[in-house]
Amino acid sequence: MTSLKRLPLAALLLAASLQDTHADTRRHSCSCFVFPAARGANVGRECCLQYFKGAIPLRKLVRWYRTPEDCPRDAIVLVTLHGRSICSDPKDVQVKKAVKHLQNTTKPRYLAAQPS
Repeated sequence: MTSLKRLPLAALLLAASLQDTHADTRRHSCSCFVFPAARGANVGRECCLQYFKGAIPLRKLVRWYRTPEDCPRDAIVLVTLHGRSICSDPKDVQVKKAVKHLQNTTKPRYLAAQPS
């Protein structure tokens, strides 16, 4: 039973080390690492380990969402055309600008699903 409790921690440490390696090889990439929450009640939820520090490509963004409240770090995840996730600080001015841009250029999902 103890080894099962350590599994999420081991996965988190592995993910963090892979993220650093990935970030070094792709300096100009917009992606960041979004990991599944480690607690049993949060299976299927995603949380951010750290915020992306770089220019946010407004023209390449297609949607955004906020991470769940029970994640250790409050974050907004911006998703690009290529499906990359950008973990962002919701207090950052550029992130607020990106969210506003997406709100002005995309339709809410419930409206997009309705026939015209």
